Amino acid sequence: MGYDVSWDKPHIPSEDRHWQESDCYWFYDRKNGIGGFHRIGQKPNLRTGQVTLFVFKEGGERYILSSGEKAEHELGPNDRQAAKQVVGSHTAEALGDGRMRFTWGEEECEGDLEFYESFHEPRNWSKTGHSDDFMSSINSDGHLECSGRIRGTVKIGMNSYNIDGLCHRDRSWGFRDNSRASLHRYRMFSGTVGPELSFASFLLDLKDGPKMVAGFVARHGEDLDVRDLRVITRFDSDGLTPLGATGILTLETGEEVRIEACSVQGFMTPVPEAGAASQDHISTFMYNGKTGFLDLELSTNPGRGTYIPTQEDVTFLAVDQGLSASVRYTD
Repeated sequence: MGYDVSWDKPHIPSEDRHWQESDCYWFYDRKNGIGGFHRIGQKPNLRTGQVTLFVFKEGGERYILSSGEKAEHELGPNDRQAAKQVVGSHTAEALGDGRMRFTWGEEECEGDLEFYESFHEPRNWSKTGHSDDFMSSINSDGHLECSGRIRGTVKIGMNSYNIDGLCHRDRSWGFRDNSRASLHRYRMFSGTVGPELSFASFLLDLKDGPKMVAGFVARHGEDLDVRDLRVITRFDSDGLTPLGATGILTLETGEEVRIEACSVQGFMTPVPEAGAASQDHISTFMYNGKTGFLDLELSTNPGRGTYIPTQEDVTFLAVDQGLSASVRYTD
């Protein structure tokens, strides 16, 4: 089934307590040195909502909201609307024609952004069945991936900025139980340089289940499924902060798309129900002379331990909540 505008709007939940719906996107304006990650999720049957927010200005400040009381909200009677989800001060609204508006209003960070251009038709992880097991366990009713452009304003601390940059968005609805995921080697590698190349891919293990890989590469309106993914990561001395990564996306045709990524800024999100923590790193890469961006999302936990790293455990990765100075990963 192909994309239609209903995919961008809130759906009718099933009766399962684990049913969720979430809007997630990441962005980077290279010219202005501003990027970020934002997720707005709801669990309607539990009457709860969850937010994750990370926004940074290179050479300035960064803001993180990924755990604690501020990241969890009780849903109100108007928080699920015909074309809009609301969690606390965070909103995701479908504007039609694949456009989305995202807003938030935390004390130390505000934003009002519009996803205004799509580089390819929004689509699911796979058209050839690679994501069937994943969908039945994690996003049972539907999923959307799409790269494009975003514009608007963000405020970090006392400073406001206008942005117009690259963006990739991710939307899902259906049953999701994070406790079923084993995050010991989880990788997601998704981003864009423009209509010439956009991609979305992941590798995930379910407990007592097989490794799952799915995704696609879109080039000038044509897309092909990913059948295998390797993300070779170069860590800093803390063994946690990735300074860069090589993504190798093997397509159904056997073609390998190789992407060399360099980290710009990143943050950590505890996932207590899975006994782990994940990281997201806004990163850049070169393709045919143009600079693209991606989100390297990962969890490295081969011993399957439950320790959640603190700020003292890492070099550049943002762990502490709130405002802090942005860092430079490489000189």
